Amino acid sequence: MPSVSLLIMRLCLLLFFSALGLCLPAHAQTTEGELKARLLGKPLYLRGFWREDKLHFDASGQLMGKPKLLSFTLCGVDVSKVQLKNNQLILEARRIGLEFVSNSNSPKRVVLLVNDKDEETMRIVVDQPQDGDFGHALDAIFVEDLTKLVPLLPTYWQRYAHEKLLPDPAPASPDLPAKKVHGVMKAPVVVKGSEPVFSPAARNLHYTGKVLISLHVDENGKPSHLVVAKPAGLGLDEQALYAVQQYLFKPATEDGKPIVVELNIEINFQLY
Repeated sequence: MPSVSLLIMRLCLLLFFSALGLCLPAHAQTTEGELKARLLGKPLYLRGFWREDKLHFDASGQLMGKPKLLSFTLCGVDVSKVQLKNNQLILEARRIGLEFVSNSNSPKRVVLLVNDKDEETMRIVVDQPQDGDFGHALDAIFVEDLTKLVPLLPTYWQRYAHEKLLPDPAPASPDLPAKKVHGVMKAPVVVKGSEPVFSPAARNLHYTGKVLISLHVDENGKPSHLVVAKPAGLGLDEQALYAVQQYLFKPATEDGKPIVVELNIEINFQLY
C-alpha cells in the first residue's frame, strides 16, 4: 500500500499538470493541418472591414499599416490555400461579398470580381507567435459567423442587424422621437437631390437592387439619423446612404410650423 506522503505527492503532481493544461490553448493551431481545418471551407469575415487585398498582420493579429475600410458586405473571405513558411502563415483567398436577396432571410455569399471575369484574390500574411500558436491572431483577424460581426457594425446598420441577422432578434437603440407623416401634415419635399453611385463590386457583377433608407428630416429640412432599413448589399447600401445625406428638403409642417418627421426613401440601383 502506498504511503500517505506518496499519495500526497501524486495528488500534487496531478493538480500541477491539470493547472498546466488550463494554461494551454483549448484548440491550438500550430501545424498546417490544424490551420487548414480551421480556415478552409469556412465562411470567414474580416473583423476590421479592411479594403486592401494584401494584408500583413503581426503575431498578435494587429494589422501593419493603415488601410482604408469597406462595407462589411464586401469583407467576406474564402481561404483556398494555407501555408506555413519562413515563420509566417500565408493565406491565399478570394474576397467574398454579400447580396441581400429580397426573398431570403440570409444574405448570399458571392465571389467578387475585379473586372467582368477575374476573381478578386487576397494574400494575407500573419507573423508567427513565439509559441507557434496562430489561434489568438486568427481570432483578432476573422470571425466565422456573421452574427459575431453584428456588434462591430456601424450605427446605421444596427437596427437591421439586430432584427434580421441575429438568431434571437433584439431591438437596437431607439432613435430620437419623430412623427410619421399623416393626413393633417404637409410632407417634406425634396428640393435638392443627389444621384447615387454604383459600387465597383456591384457594377463588376452586374448586380442591381433597391436600398431602403430610413431617416429623420428636421425643421430645417436636413436629413439625420439615417439607417439602412432594407439593404441590397455589395456596398450599395453605403452608396445610398451617402447620396441621401446630400439631400435637402422643404421641411414637413403641422399647423404651419416646421416639425421633425420620419421618412423612408428608396434608392433604386439599375444598370442601363
